[in-house]
Amino acid sequence: MLLSYPMKSTFLKLSLMLALAAAVSLRADEEPAPDPAYPATIMIVDLRKELPGLFDYSSWKDLLTLTPSGIAVLGSKGAQGNGGMGRAISPAMDFSRMTFVEVALGTIPGNEVPQITVALNDADGTQFTARINVDQLVPGQPVWMRVRREDFRLNPGERGADGEMDWTKVATWHLQGDWNTKKPCKVIFVAMRERS
Repeated sequence: MLLSYPMKSTFLKLSLMLALAAAVSLRADEEPAPDPAYPATIMIVDLRKELPGLFDYSSWKDLLTLTPSGIAVLGSKGAQGNGGMGRAISPAMDFSRMTFVEVALGTIPGNEVPQITVALNDADGTQFTARINVDQLVPGQPVWMRVRREDFRLNPGERGADGEMDWTKVATWHLQGDWNTKKPCKVIFVAMRERS
């Protein structure tokens, strides 16, 4: 039986939708069920509110401003790539199932720092860091940026007691510039979360 053009078009669309639905169904069946005892996303910090115990250092010292959108690093007043902020995590968090750390951030017009560093310290002071490229972000449009756990590397200057990261006892987080760029850093940090 021959189909007219409108019927062929409808038939092809229906076939495509059924194939797509089957592919989505197959993919969903292959994914493991989430562990209810361990949520898929854990908020590490929401930077849109006052945070007791927040510390800042180097060129970011005293140049952070809390805004409704998050914490702004004020590069126009001197903050450069060689600075950072952080906070202790109490009690220490278990990141042993972590796949990604995600940071919601946006750049501000005039930012000249191409990368942001995420640093995590375990209970004995060992620090592992990973970098996120931000130089292609559209200023004023915050997005979630992701870094894999396997991309974190030992910071040789922060070896702690053993130089090994204990992912079951992450005790401090840091957000930093790239330390190689002494140019204006103009970034707004919104939040940071861990995903399994």
